[in-house]
Amino acid sequence: MTLLAISVDEPAASRSFAGSYGITYPLLSDLEGTVSRAYVGVDGSDTSIPGIVVIRRDGQIVFRQIASGKDDRLTAAQLLAEIDRTLGVTAGAPGASAGYPVLERLQLRVELGGGQVELDDWRATVVAAASAQIPIGRHLLVGPMIRYEPLLAPLDLDLAVTLRAPILADAAAVQLTLLGGYTAIADDLAPTTWNAGVRGGVWVALDPSWALSLDAGIMTHDGTPDLAVMFGVSRLIEIR
Repeated sequence: MTLLAISVDEPAASRSFAGSYGITYPLLSDLEGTVSRAYVGVDGSDTSIPGIVVIRRDGQIVFRQIASGKDDRLTAAQLLAEIDRTLGVTAGAPGASAGYPVLERLQLRVELGGGQVELDDWRATVVAAASAQIPIGRHLLVGPMIRYEPLLAPLDLDLAVTLRAPILADAAAVQLTLLGGYTAIADDLAPTTWNAGVRGGVWVALDPSWALSLDAGIMTHDGTPDLAVMFGVSRLIEIR
């Protein structure tokens, strides 16, 4: 995140102001008032009207607050909380635990892992999965999952229900997922049509758009267990 302060003051005046108040972030001079007019406006004396604008990396303005007086200006804590709400990039800031945006986003996840299947003996296997989960509050995700495991389930079509306990100022979570659904028949080794399972792990948001997860659990297909450890990458999408 980049913080900039822009005014119509001369550069020398801005340097003096920064020195007086110990300001270390950049102070930019908008001598013609072009930027001020575009984002906050100017008053009758061509002085910038105090305001705060939050701009996302793609150039979209996600928050703007224009102050008509000193009492209307946001405090530092209020500003950080607003940045958390709109961008979700400062997980440790005041107000973050009230609703870190990543917990409110649709998750499109792909996973790859491996484990063992108990047939006549334990056999090593690979597992892949893709899912879409919709948040229902901060503690629950629900959505469909497609899962591939060559020995028992060339194609599982499941419903996944994930319970999560947010940690690290809501930038991560400990989660438990319950799975169940229909399985296409693999071969004579595992002539099954239904499955169920449970898995637990951790989920961490890298930024408001991407997250990583690590889970371990068990699936059963007519009583035949399938143990697996899965690593996942999630694309997080705003749905509000």
